[in-house]
Amino acid sequence: MKDFLKIVYSYVLAVFLSPLRLCPVRKDRLVFAGLTGGETYEYACNPKYICEYIRLEHPGRFQIYWVVSSPERYRGREGADITFLKHYSLRSFYYLMTAKVIVTSGSYAPWFPFRRQQYLINTWHGGGAYKRLKDNYEDADRLQRRKLKFCAENISLFLSTCERATTCLFRGAFHYQGEILEIGMPRNDCLVTGQTEALAEKVRAHYRIPQEDHLVLYAPTYRTPSQKIILDGDTLLETLERDGVKWHILFRAHRFQDREAAICVTGREILQAGDYPDMQELLCAADMLITDYSSAVWDYSFLYRPCFLYVPDLQEYLDKTGFYTDIHKWPFAMAENQADLEKQIADYDEKTARENIRRHHREMGNCESGHACERVTERILEVCK
Repeated sequence: MKDFLKIVYSYVLAVFLSPLRLCPVRKDRLVFAGLTGGETYEYACNPKYICEYIRLEHPGRFQIYWVVSSPERYRGREGADITFLKHYSLRSFYYLMTAKVIVTSGSYAPWFPFRRQQYLINTWHGGGAYKRLKDNYEDADRLQRRKLKFCAENISLFLSTCERATTCLFRGAFHYQGEILEIGMPRNDCLVTGQTEALAEKVRAHYRIPQEDHLVLYAPTYRTPSQKIILDGDTLLETLERDGVKWHILFRAHRFQDREAAICVTGREILQAGDYPDMQELLCAADMLITDYSSAVWDYSFLYRPCFLYVPDLQEYLDKTGFYTDIHKWPFAMAENQADLEKQIADYDEKTARENIRRHHREMGNCESGHACERVTERILEVCK
């Protein structure tokens, strides 16, 4: 039903917005859109990093517009060259219809009636090529395929993080036949080049964590397992602090996941990071990542820090969702219960882990360059000549 409504909505909107097609497309105008459906992460991900690079390297070159759920939250960020607009407002539709370039991490592409002379860059929002998408083309029904076809026809350019993503996601799941730039994800530039200190300090200052203390980030992906998945934070801290170092747990629930629902972490000193606006900053600050099926493992792998998969529902997830890349070939230690997780942490070998990650990058056809923001900006400048 949701896909059917999106298709109907796109046709109705095309008729409703047809008068705006008389307005010229402006080559000095850019519109950015993060993920919709959750206010916390809207000004984030790849569009944010491209936007900030453009503003830094080409000040005043463009009038930039961001579409968000609550523009008032971003008034402090507005300036002479950047304005925040409310999603689905007539004003936002005007700028979406008249900007030469639209940069999105997925939103608007599947249903908005963009014009032929506009240039839509889809940066996507998941690294690597891991969990299978709900709308995988081969498994999709007729309505899903119609939505994917509309989406593919809308997009002018995809950014790819690795060759496997190009094959499995963009050519496969999305059935996209247009141009793909295999340059990596703009949000990963800082991770690939190792420029993480300033962002890590920002996180530590936000949570008032001393410099000498260590951070473990627990960031599970969204799902509704039949069993409740609980990570015992107190027991985990006992394991981590055996060498005398003070640790803190940051818990970042998925934006659609209720903190008290199917997946949670218990303990006295759990720092809630679900409302922190930028995942990459958390990755920069984390001395260790514990996750499950999240594509954050791809981004974090470029830091070569300890990463563990806590997957009590592995068989259920394999049956319900599955993967493009066999999870047993991922270069991270995997545990189906907490005792095993703590053993994997105790037995961690940095040299072996680094070798496994490098092998994984080769097998996935890694395209991360550390210069994705620069390369995308070059394309935007070319399009807007």
